[in-house]
Amino acid sequence: MNRWRKAARRAYRTKTDPWSSFHIEEYPILRAKRSRYSAIRKTWTEDYVEVRLHPEPFAHGAMRECFRLKKLSSLATSSDWSFAQNYVAKKYIQEVDRNVLFEDVKLQMDAKLWSEEFNRYSPPKKIDIVQMCVLEIIDLPGEPLYHLEHFIEGKYVKYNSNSGFVSDIARKTPQAFSHFTFERSGHQMIVVDVQGVGDLYTDPQIHTVLGSDYGDGNLGTRGMALFFHSHKCNDICHSLCLTEFDLSDTERKSVDESTYVINNTQATQFSRHPSSNACSAIMQGMEQDDAMECLRVRTISIRSRNSSSSGGTSRRSSRCSMDKNKANHDDDCVCEDCLAEVTASIGIDSFRDVDDFEDEEDDDEDSVNRSTHEESPDDPPQPLRKVAVHNLQVQRSERERRVRDRYDSMGSSIGTSSMGSSRLTRETERENFWNANRKQSVPAGVLSAIELQQLSEECNRMANHTLILGQIHLDLARYHELGRFLPEEDNEEKKRALGETDDSEDSRESAIKSLKYDTSSALYHLDVARRCGVLEAIITVAQMVYGAHHELLKDIGQDENWRHDGSDNTTGEDYDREAFAFELMETAAEMGDRGAMLFVAEAFETGRKMGAGAQPSFPNAILWYQRAVGFSDDDSEGTYRPRYEILARMAEMYQEGGCGLTQDFDRAYNLYNEAAEVAMEAMKGKLANKYYEKAEMCAC
Repeated sequence: MNRWRKAARRAYRTKTDPWSSFHIEEYPILRAKRSRYSAIRKTWTEDYVEVRLHPEPFAHGAMRECFRLKKLSSLATSSDWSFAQNYVAKKYIQEVDRNVLFEDVKLQMDAKLWSEEFNRYSPPKKIDIVQMCVLEIIDLPGEPLYHLEHFIEGKYVKYNSNSGFVSDIARKTPQAFSHFTFERSGHQMIVVDVQGVGDLYTDPQIHTVLGSDYGDGNLGTRGMALFFHSHKCNDICHSLCLTEFDLSDTERKSVDESTYVINNTQATQFSRHPSSNACSAIMQGMEQDDAMECLRVRTISIRSRNSSSSGGTSRRSSRCSMDKNKANHDDDCVCEDCLAEVTASIGIDSFRDVDDFEDEEDDDEDSVNRSTHEESPDDPPQPLRKVAVHNLQVQRSERERRVRDRYDSMGSSIGTSSMGSSRLTRETERENFWNANRKQSVPAGVLSAIELQQLSEECNRMANHTLILGQIHLDLARYHELGRFLPEEDNEEKKRALGETDDSEDSRESAIKSLKYDTSSALYHLDVARRCGVLEAIITVAQMVYGAHHELLKDIGQDENWRHDGSDNTTGEDYDREAFAFELMETAAEMGDRGAMLFVAEAFETGRKMGAGAQPSFPNAILWYQRAVGFSDDDSEGTYRPRYEILARMAEMYQEGGCGLTQDFDRAYNLYNEAAEVAMEAMKGKLANKYYEKAEMCAC
């Protein structure tokens, strides 16, 4: 331990500027407009700063290049640029719309909120995401826009990507963080493309269910599918009680083989134990269904509580205690308190400059102090964090003086996360414990109307989660058909199937048909999607069983032995295939698919394709025809059947009667007239006259 203390002291004393050899302070001063985004308030703040920019990029990416930049703190008393903070200015290589840069900032700041939420569950290693803003340099030609981040010294590693890539470097925290965001958001989003230095990340990507936010990198459920196809839950996932994603036996074996070497190279072994802070959807107990909005409310509540609990007597007593003991310690002291002060000042939070991103967080804390939100009783307890002393002696403006006074009075480090952290009192912990237990208790009496309504809402929410999972499985089946997961030796056929070449559409269709992919895994995911209630999967499986044409997995016919109601039919057990397929089509009809409605109505009318022993039922046919009539004559589903034909068919059944339907000429007369009117609107004059004649026959 003594060696570690000496190493920490030496590292603190020998801090040097890694960019000193580039003499950035000799370049001209440039005026720039800085735009910062508050993820809590969803507002932008603009101010003007002075910077020095090195003209040559020092790193290139696929889309951006990086420049060295220095900026003095607006709270600094010295104008010596050699002591200015180091920043990385990132500029797009190709010209893009300015809104793209602002959307990137919103994405990264929203992802930062998720990293704070992840830390509240006390993982083995805390993480952070670098704060970022938009910098518009006014003094340069064209006033170019840059992304501005603090420079992170160290080896830059990409741990995973937005397309399913997983780094060979043995790291569990980045993968667990991505999985955590998926479950904590109630399957609404996932933070991927995790990269950075150590556990300090930058440039993440967020996939949402809708796929419409956060720029072109948002792949929606397709991006989620790519992540889980290559993800294997590790010890951190198990400690957070995260659910393993369902993969086929072939896929699971492939993932196990790819992660075997990684697991054997782990320097730290984790023991699996149940966590008291099991991850659950953040929307539980919230009025809103938007995971991002619920996270904002929760963050405001926690910051407000921490700000209140860290004030008053405890803060003053802590300050007095530090002042009293300060005289007994010098710079060479390596006791626990002094070592904590040194490490806190050079930790994750210390890279941030006070005026760069903390002004915005200060305003957030002012607003949360006035907030009336309270933290949910089942929130995980906050871990104890050590706080370093940092005194600012700056007098430049009233606003900066307010910031300085706050920092002095709180005796905090520069990082806002350290400033807002404090241990809960035993009374608060005890109260939270009993509130959590009361929430889990169930009354013995009959459920009240309010409880029934809450139960119904929870069932609907769980149904939405299941549908999202089903859509992810459906995307995995589609990726398998396109050869997305084939090895590199099949690369040429794979590119043609994915449309990455300049070949014609016919050539692409031919490549898809000739592509040999993992059909068992594709069928597995299609079946899971069907059981999750995804409409497209339900109809596709039904069409496969009937032997009809289907768009997904076209090369698979009706020979597949499906699992009926979740039972295993791989043993060749006989079951009524037509009855199973008709049940699926009836489910699709109940979900609102017009084509399925017409199919079910015709089946009830004719008694065919319903299974062995099925009989026609005109009343049921009338019921489904009536539902189908409510839809417009739109051929977007490829099931065009005009409304006047459906109305005329219903009229014929009432005219003939039978099969459980009572003969009714009055209803037939009205339906024929309605069919004639609809036919006239569709410019079908001859057909309309025919319907009018049949109506007159019913009236006789």
